[in-house]
Amino acid sequence: MHVDYLTLACLRDDLDTFLGARVQQVVFPDEWSVELELYAGRRAYLLLAAHPQDARMLFVPQKLRRGLESEPPLLLLLRKWVRGARLVDVRQPDWERVLELHFEGEAGACMLIAEIMGRYSNIVLVNAEGRVLDALKRIGPDLNRYRVTLPGKPYEPPPPPADKCPPLDLTPDRLVRLLANVPADEAVARLLPRWLLGVSPTAAREAVYRASGTSDATPPEIDPDALLDALVTLYRLPETGAWAPHVALDEDGTVVAFAPYELRHQPSREPVEDISTAMWRYFSARLDTDPYAAARQHVRKRIEEALARVERSLEQLRENLVPEEEITRVREAGELLLAYQWQIPRGARDITLPDYDGQPRTITLDPAKTPVENARAYFQRYEKMRRAADEVPKRIAALATERDFLHQLLADLELAEDRAEIDAVHDALLEAGFETTTRRRKSVPSGRPLRFKVDGLPVYVGRNARQNDEVTFKRASPDDLWFHVRGMPGAHVILKNAGRPVPQGVIERVASLAAWYSPARKGGGTVLVDYTERRYVRRVPGKHPGLVTYRNEQTVWATPRPPDEVV
Repeated sequence: MHVDYLTLACLRDDLDTFLGARVQQVVFPDEWSVELELYAGRRAYLLLAAHPQDARMLFVPQKLRRGLESEPPLLLLLRKWVRGARLVDVRQPDWERVLELHFEGEAGACMLIAEIMGRYSNIVLVNAEGRVLDALKRIGPDLNRYRVTLPGKPYEPPPPPADKCPPLDLTPDRLVRLLANVPADEAVARLLPRWLLGVSPTAAREAVYRASGTSDATPPEIDPDALLDALVTLYRLPETGAWAPHVALDEDGTVVAFAPYELRHQPSREPVEDISTAMWRYFSARLDTDPYAAARQHVRKRIEEALARVERSLEQLRENLVPEEEITRVREAGELLLAYQWQIPRGARDITLPDYDGQPRTITLDPAKTPVENARAYFQRYEKMRRAADEVPKRIAALATERDFLHQLLADLELAEDRAEIDAVHDALLEAGFETTTRRRKSVPSGRPLRFKVDGLPVYVGRNARQNDEVTFKRASPDDLWFHVRGMPGAHVILKNAGRPVPQGVIERVASLAAWYSPARKGGGTVLVDYTERRYVRRVPGKHPGLVTYRNEQTVWATPRPPDEVV
């Protein structure tokens, strides 16, 4: 389903209530989108998205943050021309899926044009002389020689189809002729978008349903006068302002359609507050609406690359591990060569000697060396294997700690709720030495742990490695209770009970918070949560915050459940 002419006309009326608003901030949530923060005594966040499959323009209920690592040229120009400017006018060309936002600011007058036209969608910044300053998608003559959209070129609006007429100009006679010249079994709702400007498939089905009682009516089943009346009613809405935004629902309650009028052809429908709410509900159900998806994916890729390197190193070390029996056999070979050196002929390539149990053992020799030199070579090999046997397990343990830390960072990344928390995860990766950069990077604060109350008792939740370290070793007393999901990364949760007895219901509620702030949130079902007094929790030696060992724990089953209220 696409955003059509009537949808944008309804949104235009909503935008009129923000005339005079100042643009407080401009951000790129992802490569296809621009968000404007407007303020006119109240704040609103206007999203313009030129996604090829899901282009849209709407007010979103929350402030989005920058999701791109680098700043595109258009963003820099928007900061110059639009940030700090006031919205002075909103226009919609006749029958087009285009809105022009007119701004006046210190840099001068400009237009930000949102062309919400499916795969041809674009966002274009134009100066007062009508020349393109820049566009989200630069279109050169190699792509469209009739409509070039490049900096410095005159802005050319989308050309209207020559073979279509406006729905309000359609006469009864012309409609009768059109219906008479098509197959009798053709659905009229499929024909109207071909004949009329600004008529989308959704609007066509609605008009046909209002005229005939079914959206699948064919030409013989349709009353031309009734169809014309339905079209006039719908397409005079921009004049009458009698908008009635609705969404349509499937059997599971998922939003499958939206419109700025009652969707009578849909069996299950409900009114909503405004057209932006209707679009938000539809696209939220359809898309991954994570506004930080690009930034999250960038950091996830870095963590996964580091994790792959650690896993390769672990695999190589495990391959180099030599069984203790093999090390002992190498030492014994040297000892046997010394003990029986007088029996070993010069130039021999191997020798079979009785071992300590009297069993024959064949020992490989270097024919260029004497028996003593061969024995010395075996002792040197033994010492090397012995050192490796002592060091490799330590290196494996250190790499296992790094692997655990990287898995914790992945969990932190998934639970990060804004760009600052995502950047804090990336910063932790850099600080731990898993990634190098030639640019100086300003350290990102890790944020503050969450604080709740359960049955009047304070509860602290760490949402990343640094916060986990803080809540466990700075905010908790030795006799407070510490919670953590068993066998997976996740939040450290502290219940400030100061050693006092805690009802089982409180234990289970705090455990459900620990489950919620872990990967178990997405898995569903119940998980095991360990809890113990904080005095029994110890940092894992090393440079990685948030990694601990613990003992004297008890375990409870818990279902992930979000907090009731942040204190």
